[in-house]
Amino acid sequence: MKKIFILAVLILLTGCDVKYDLTITNKEEVKEKIYIYVDNKTIENSSMSKEEYLDYYSNLYLQNSGYENYKVNTKSDNKISSFIVTRKYSNLDDYVASVSFKNMFNNATIERIGSYTKFETSKNQFLESIKNDEIVSEDSKNNTYTINIKFYNEIVNHNADKVDKKSNIYTWIVNKNTTKDNLYFKIGPKVRYDVMILDYIQNNLISIIIIGGIILFILMTSLYIYIKIKKNNEID
Repeated sequence: MKKIFILAVLILLTGCDVKYDLTITNKEEVKEKIYIYVDNKTIENSSMSKEEYLDYYSNLYLQNSGYENYKVNTKSDNKISSFIVTRKYSNLDDYVASVSFKNMFNNATIERIGSYTKFETSKNQFLESIKNDEIVSEDSKNNTYTINIKFYNEIVNHNADKVDKKSNIYTWIVNKNTTKDNLYFKIGPKVRYDVMILDYIQNNLISIIIIGGIILFILMTSLYIYIKIKKNNEID
C-alpha cells in the first residue's frame, strides 16, 4: 500500500463517504469544506466510544505537520457521525499546495491566459487506490466521493458529471465505476453576481437578521416618537 495522508487513512480504513465542497471566488480565493460521514455501526465495531473515536481522528489533523491551518468540527446523530474540516486559501496555487488537495490528487496544472484560468488535476489518488486494491477495508470499494465546486464566475469548459446552473455548482462523482480519473474546468471572466450575493446572505444570515432587526427597531421607535411629538403639537 502506498503512503497515504491522514485524511486518506481515515476514509480508506473506516469505509466513510465523503462530500467535498469548494467555493472559488471571482478573485480565485478558495474556501474548502470536507464532510466525512461515518456510520455509527462502524464506530461501535471499533475499540473506542463515539466520543473517543471522534476526538481521536479529529486530533490526527491537528497533530501532524501541514494541518496547522485546518479547523475540525464533529457532529453526531443516531445513525451518522461526521467530521467537518474547513480551511481558506488566498488563491488556487495555495490550495493546490495544501495537504488536503494532495490527499485527493497528486497535483494540478493552472494555466492563466488573459482573463481565463484553466485548472486540471492529475489522477485521483483515492480512485487509483480503489482500482489497484490498495485499500484495507473491502467496504471502501463501494464508497462515493462527491466533489462540489461553486464558482463566482461563469465556467466556459469542464468535465463535471452534474451542473446546477442556478447556484453555479459543478459536481464530480468519484467511485469504482468512474471512467474519468481527473477533473478540469476553465473559468471565464464573467462574474455571477447573483451567486455572490446569495452566498453572502446564506453565510451571514444571522448577522443580517440581527442588523435588520436593530434597524427596524430604530425606525419603529423613531416613527413612534415622531407621531407622538406631532400629536402633542396638534393639541397645543
